[in-house]
Amino acid sequence: MIELTPLPMTEAKAFWADKVQLGPGEFAKLSAEAKVRAFAVSGIAKGEELNTVFTAMQRAIDQGTTLEQFKEECAGIFERRGWTGKRAWRIDNVFRTNIQTAYNVGQYKQLSEAGDALPIWKYSAINDRRTRPTHRAMDGRAWPANHPIWDTWFPPNGFRCRCSVVGLTEAQARREGIEVEEADPTNTLVEPTDPDTGARMPARQLLPDPGFAHNPGKVYWQGMGDAIADRLEHWQPPVRVQALRDLIEGPVFAHWLAQPEGNFPVGLIDEAAMARTGATVRTVRLPVETAGELADLGAERLGEVLGELAASTDGTLTTLVNGRAVRLRIEVRDGRPLVVVD
Repeated sequence: MIELTPLPMTEAKAFWADKVQLGPGEFAKLSAEAKVRAFAVSGIAKGEELNTVFTAMQRAIDQGTTLEQFKEECAGIFERRGWTGKRAWRIDNVFRTNIQTAYNVGQYKQLSEAGDALPIWKYSAINDRRTRPTHRAMDGRAWPANHPIWDTWFPPNGFRCRCSVVGLTEAQARREGIEVEEADPTNTLVEPTDPDTGARMPARQLLPDPGFAHNPGKVYWQGMGDAIADRLEHWQPPVRVQALRDLIEGPVFAHWLAQPEGNFPVGLIDEAAMARTGATVRTVRLPVETAGELADLGAERLGEVLGELAASTDGTLTTLVNGRAVRLRIEVRDGRPLVVVD
């Protein structure tokens, strides 16, 4: 039996630590997908107070502290804004929405890494009086793990959403009598059931809440390559080299390679190579189109090949892919060194 780790999980902690603090105005200008990587609280400007709230949330994710402890840590900030009494719901909203997002980002990564061992994903809602009717209508329904519905419906699907996704083996799905669906019901009409009376409620469109129709885990993990590459440029050389080695040899690169998007950092060039090629940064990136041509090498062998390419004196390397000779070279575009296939 495969078991997924509850919070605090490494993936959730890494996700939170990677967030960028923004003021409410800056945050509002971002797309829903870009907001996954940012942190803002309406009514709190970027600065010391926002950082206090951010740090308290980090502690909650790292150590599993409670909502009450979170309130105590930030009491002065919340009281100055009148978030007490009937307005205390705003604190609950900040805490629960961010905790659930971090959890589900980590859950998505663990489920994805399970691969063929958990080929079926089931939507799971809490099903009490607080559960939204549309979320209740999704409860217990299952689709293949690679079904596009998860690009829209992987939780959280609204503020303070408590839904989650459960991975199943085919045998588990059969035992539970679960029918694995292929059609995507998004935007169709559903008639949810009242949890108290069992009566049918008025029909409505089956949609996540506004602003939540995306998969935060997929947005974060597949788009993280470029973000990591940008951060590497600001680290000291020994740290930068070790961090890059850990990335390539660890599960992050393999996960990105399975579903590549954007670019991924794969090597470093020296100052002489920068001067020769006109590069403005040291980090060599693997674009998604090149990754597709080299994926058959596997993550471990590809990592070795790309390391050799970055260390080569002329920025070229020939390797075999399925018995075919493939010539790789480093090409600079907009100041960034990229791996391309001739």
